[in-house]
Amino acid sequence: MILPAPGTPRVLMFATLVNTLGNGAYLATSALFLTRSVGLTPGQVAAGLSLAALAGIVLTTPMGAVADRRGPKQVQIVALLVLAACFAGLTQVHHLWSYAVVASVIAVANATVKASTGAMIAGAVPPAERVRTRAFIRSTNNAGLGLGTALGAVPLLLDSRAGYLAVLLANTATFLVAAAVVGRADAVDRVARPAGVSRLAVLRDRPFVAFVLVDGLVASLYNALLSLALPLFLLAYTHAPAYLVSAALLVNTIGCVTLQVWISRGTHTAVDAVPVSRRGALLVGASCVLFGLTAGRSARLVGALVLAAAVVHVIGELWLSAGTFAVVFDLAPDWAQGQYQGALQTGRQLGDMVAPPLLTALVIGLGEPGWLALASIFAGAGLVYPSIVRWALRRRPALVETPPLVAA
Repeated sequence: MILPAPGTPRVLMFATLVNTLGNGAYLATSALFLTRSVGLTPGQVAAGLSLAALAGIVLTTPMGAVADRRGPKQVQIVALLVLAACFAGLTQVHHLWSYAVVASVIAVANATVKASTGAMIAGAVPPAERVRTRAFIRSTNNAGLGLGTALGAVPLLLDSRAGYLAVLLANTATFLVAAAVVGRADAVDRVARPAGVSRLAVLRDRPFVAFVLVDGLVASLYNALLSLALPLFLLAYTHAPAYLVSAALLVNTIGCVTLQVWISRGTHTAVDAVPVSRRGALLVGASCVLFGLTAGRSARLVGALVLAAAVVHVIGELWLSAGTFAVVFDLAPDWAQGQYQGALQTGRQLGDMVAPPLLTALVIGLGEPGWLALASIFAGAGLVYPSIVRWALRRRPALVETPPLVAA
């Protein structure tokens, strides 16, 4: 079956495809738009993105809690409309502070969409189908971003303000369409928070916080291996052609789009996730070893090693993703799916702040030993996942009391 179940799962898949097409085109053109059209320096762009990341870290989990209280469908629609307004507003940005404000709202709203998507799946899909549905959404996300990035090549070739503004307005339209699509989803019943329980109970769930911190670092590292670490390393330590990076990214995109649902089969609970996450982390670690072996090798051998490593990497990434989906859905109480999904996004945002400097220091600063250090980080994560999940499962009885449903 190439589509998720009818109803909310399929609605979310189509909404994801629409808005990621626009996002992919924007991501492909944003750096040149902000520097060549708006006139910001690269340092100002980085500063604006850092402030946006900070806003996301502070506000994403509370916004997940709002989704629990107000209903994830309604919150997602509002977040999509806010994103439409923000991308339209980027056409009027002329200096750092206006960009930083808009970028901060975009960061929070994007994370809110992801958190509310997870909460909608939890509320509308039987537990045994949640991971599979989330896998469909991730596959669609990667397909949309890939296609959108290809579409972004046209305004890049034009390199004109009109072309960049067309991308922004097109992205604005995709968010409006996505909001209309989500409006067709079934309402998700809200579950009342138990009396005496903190509004942000996830922050008191220490094993889950530990999980999202480890997951956030691991996910940010494996996401940046091919786009950041590999090109920097190949440039500094090999004479391999630059197109090998594109080939590795293509392998990753095709794998994520075509294999995520298949690889997620049989992973439903946190217990199921333990061996899956461990295998995934060890495989990504093995890919780091293969990438490290490219130093000083012939161009032909480098090409073979990079492609082999890319295949190993994407399989490990898919297993890690499936494990994360299962852990979050299973450990979150029904009344707190939004805030748990928000905490997951917060962990990813923290990881995104740590991963780039860590990768650069290890891969460029140390060369091949740096790749071995990265492999050790992934191996360590694979070994620590079971302990964290067992800790969380022991604590879960205090959090899983299910109160009555509240009509959406």
